[in-house]
Amino acid sequence: MKRIQPRWQLSALSCALLTFMSPTWAADSITNTITDSAPEQTAPVQTLATLKFKATPATVKDPDISAVAKTIVTREEMLQFGDQSVNDALRRAAGFQMPTPGQGPRGGGGASGMRFRGGGAPVFLINGEAVQGGPRGGMSVVDSITPDMIERIEITKQPSVAQASVASSAVINIILKQPLDHARISGTVRAGYGLAKSDQKEEQRKNISVQADGRDNAWLYSLSANQMWNDTTSITQTQNSTETREQKRVTERKSQMVSPRVEYELDDQQKLVAELFYRNNESNGVRGDQFQHDKNDSIRLNTRYERKDKGNSDKIRLSVEQQNETESTRSPSFSSYTDETVNEYGIAYDGVRKFNQNRQLKFGADARTNQLDSNVSQSLDEQLYALYAEGSWKFTDRQTVTLGARQEWIERSGLVDYSDSHLSPVLAHRFDLDDHWSLQTNISQAFRSPKADRLLPTVSISTDSDAGRLNNPDRGGNPNLRPEKITAFESTLGYNTPSGGINITAFQREIDDYIEKVIRQEGTRFVERPENQNNATTYGVEIAGRYALKQTENGHSFMLNGQLSTVRAKVEDANHQERMVSDVAPYTASAGLSYNYQPWRISTSVNLNYVPEFTRALDNQPYDRTSNERVNMDISFTKRFNDGWATSLNARNIFSTDYKERLSNQSDGSLYESRVNQAIPSVLISLEKKF
Repeated sequence: MKRIQPRWQLSALSCALLTFMSPTWAADSITNTITDSAPEQTAPVQTLATLKFKATPATVKDPDISAVAKTIVTREEMLQFGDQSVNDALRRAAGFQMPTPGQGPRGGGGASGMRFRGGGAPVFLINGEAVQGGPRGGMSVVDSITPDMIERIEITKQPSVAQASVASSAVINIILKQPLDHARISGTVRAGYGLAKSDQKEEQRKNISVQADGRDNAWLYSLSANQMWNDTTSITQTQNSTETREQKRVTERKSQMVSPRVEYELDDQQKLVAELFYRNNESNGVRGDQFQHDKNDSIRLNTRYERKDKGNSDKIRLSVEQQNETESTRSPSFSSYTDETVNEYGIAYDGVRKFNQNRQLKFGADARTNQLDSNVSQSLDEQLYALYAEGSWKFTDRQTVTLGARQEWIERSGLVDYSDSHLSPVLAHRFDLDDHWSLQTNISQAFRSPKADRLLPTVSISTDSDAGRLNNPDRGGNPNLRPEKITAFESTLGYNTPSGGINITAFQREIDDYIEKVIRQEGTRFVERPENQNNATTYGVEIAGRYALKQTENGHSFMLNGQLSTVRAKVEDANHQERMVSDVAPYTASAGLSYNYQPWRISTSVNLNYVPEFTRALDNQPYDRTSNERVNMDISFTKRFNDGWATSLNARNIFSTDYKERLSNQSDGSLYESRVNQAIPSVLISLEKKF
């Protein structure tokens, strides 16, 4: 591959962004929007025999005066609504298209299958440290984290140089739980069992988790551990012009994670933190005469020094991680084995200086190196370096401007010989029209280099009777990928009160060298690989609303939330032919209702998701692919008892529609082939004990 020398020149937009400020649109806030100008709210605390709930205010005062909006999902909210996973909490945050377990050959049920406003998956952080899945997109640490481990979730849905989210425009930072009191030891033990069975479909789920923490003078410590088992028997139906076949697949999955954490408070302003994540995921699948065995092991150590003095802070982070992922596929006619290992080391510094109530500066540096070894391809060595600075100025009582830039360098060798550097500027402006109305604008330019796992040519073999066909291709990487160049504009008009509000967001992104998953025939099988397209444009409007009735004198409280997210994603190829991106729905809609009655200590929630039917042309193929209309409903119910006992009932995929894909000939609309993945409704019963 051609070696590209580092470039320092700025585009016209880069220069404009560094010298020019535009009018604004509003901060996007579903739960809490953090701004310095927002009035501080104090909510009453209701005390139960076993649990404390604090009503969540609409706005929270924070020393951060950045014009880049931040949304907070609190621990209290997750407990009130009976959330069982990070995905449950994120359903109430607009812009996220949640995956449905088991639906579609290319989709996943965990965080790795999530999409943000029709684009790629958001960036996940744990206490500010980036986390990832396996070398080729394995299960993420995030999928193993339970709400018992979480203090709050911070969501930044606009470009920010401080969090390396310039290109993705969405960062989800999971802040782990601090000990709730000064007890030497306290925590929660939870066990669950779920079963779903209908005709030939069956799913059995079991899990057990422990969260324990405490304090001893200057020492803070915690231990989180969970073990999950998920056994599924599913049916896939495939059809072409001559025959219809049904294929039964039996899959056994198990996952475990252990996460000890310790802090030592040097004084009121300084502390040392060390946290370890060990996880193991294993899956065994049988489909006819084909056997699939996948395994992922990883261990990650994060250590950091933190100093906080009012609005000023310093943080030094050191991290090391090792991951190993294997895939084995065996059948009478085919056999493959892949073994890949990633070793990563990182060091970073983040600083904040608040000069007064109206001016602040964020700055930092990041350096990390990793090596990916594979038994089927060359090793890939990668070094990443970054410097950033972001200043915010509140120049009137109601207006704030934030200007930042991030300079990144990347060096790759081995499988790919590549060197490049990029400057990414961001400009944001917020205007609070009054105590409720706000306008916010964000404009940015960024470069997104392909992740290492997308460069590996390794092919993962698909399963089912139509494996290796257009509707269910094998999957692999592409060592010739070029970085995307993204110019983004986003505006939000918001009306927010302590009881709720509504936010309307418009966004547009122009992407050169857009990376799309493209299906090509290789030998006798079809393989899906990422490829650069000439240009892409994505734009849309998102409407999100929320209304919360705070607890009445009789103990009633509820929250109603809903969103409608539209997105148009168009690709222009090298021949200047335009088409819609093949796997992005034109819009998604969701609604949720949560209710809590404190005298009885019960909480319930109902969430409904909808995706319409849509048809898109496949790149370089004479076929159109149609995905069916899909509806999915989740219901949860929690009842708390004395002495720290509680029980929960969670129904997933209730009234869900099957996932159907149909390939039609563009010439006459006739059927080429189709597949149906049957949805499996399930019920999970959990028992919890606090100590």
